[in-house]
Parts: sequence; structure tokens; C-alpha cells
Amino acid sequence: MPTSTYDLIASNVLGSSAASVTFSSIPATYRDLVLVIEAKNSTSSPFFALFPNGDETATSAFVAMSGNGSTTGSSSSGSTDLYLNGRIGASTTENILIISNLLDYSTTNKHKTILTRASIAANGVEANAARWPNTAAINSLKIGFQFAAGSSFYLYGIVS
Repeated sequence: MPTSTYDLIASNVLGSSAASVTFSSIPATYRDLVLVIEAKNSTSSPFFALFPNGDETATSAFVAMSGNGSTTGSSSSGSTDLYLNGRIGASTTENILIISNLLDYSTTNKHKTILTRASIAANGVEANAARWPNTAAINSLKIGFQFAAGSSFYLYGIVS
């Protein structure tokens, strides 16, 4: 089995707070994408969302699980307008690490699977699995969360 290689496609470090960040012109030359976000929330909004190709109108199925060392939680939905939502919200004083894997993002014959893990010191961890119900190749990615200044975003392509 060949060793996978991560190629940095694009990065962004915010100089000021922003409600969203978009990566556009994503090349279709990789097997999968990995999005790594190190951020702080600039409001009390607890939701993190990914919108492939800027699609904010499609509905998606998702399943989520969370834990903080003393309690656990889980949720699921067959239809929601936030592709990756849940209890990953962080206060403005907490750092959050989010890693999303977008599998087979450039294929045009199936829906896309998105796996996300988030870690927040005060809230614990959460993992989500979601489906973007579209067969189009993903060539842009809008990320919404109310990000504070200094938040960093790295988009990698996986070569196998």
C-alpha cells in the first residue's frame, strides 16, 4: 500500500474576525481533502458548518457523538441545513481544533462523505459524519463559524 502524502493547497490566517472563510479553485487532482482549523469563536454562536461549492440550501444527513470525560452525548438528523453542526461551539476565550476529511471530493458519481473531529478544552471532543447530497465535484469550500482574528485554516490534498 503506498504512503499517503499531504500537499498544502491553501492556507489563511485571519487578520480580523470573519463570519466565514472560503477556499475556491480547489484542484481535482487529489484523492481526498483535509481541512485543519485552529480557531477561536468571535460570538456565542455554537455552530460550525461546511458548505461544499457554497451550497447553503441542500439538506444533509449527519450523526454526531461527543464527550468531555464525565458526560457523553449523541445526535443525528436525516435532514439539516448545517452539514456539520453540534456542540462544538467555543467561547471567545477557548481555542478549538477542527479537522475535517472530505472523502472522494472530486468524484462525480456519488454523494460526498465528510468526517469531522473537534476538540475544545472546556467542552471535550466531538466527531461528526455527514453527507453532502450532491454528485458534483467539490471545487470550493465555504466554512462558517464566526471566527476570531488569528484563526488559521489549512487545506491539504491527499496524494496516494
